[in-house]
Amino acid sequence: MYEKEIIAYMLKECGGLHSYYVSRIAALLDIEYLKEKGKKLTDFDYKKMQYGFYSEKIPATIKSLDVEKVEDENGKYMKLKNENIEINLPEEIKSKINKILDEICELSDDDINRKVIESPYYEKL
Repeated sequence: MYEKEIIAYMLKECGGLHSYYVSRIAALLDIEYLKEKGKKLTDFDYKKMQYGFYSEKIPATIKSLDVEKVEDENGKYMKLKNENIEINLPEEIKSKINKILDEICELSDDDINRKVIESPYYEKL
């Protein structure tokens, strides 16, 4: 599967992300694949709760990448140590990630979370 490449691509495109956003973007990507293909793209585990979810595999996948923790006026986040790395990911997946990033860029944390948990595909994650 492409889990490491997907997260690396997100981090590269955004210049870094908090793990909260990584998990929401990954879930939205899996929801898109559920809608279109009837199955998830990733093997990420989503532990569903009333107001959100978490994944044990996403932090583990992030840790397997060469990332650094950054703290600045925007908060804490992780970024790739080498942002010039080549990420081998099919264009279809890159395109879907970019579409999701465009859709959520102006949303609040709560709105992004709500977009996931209110999806009719949430229970299938």
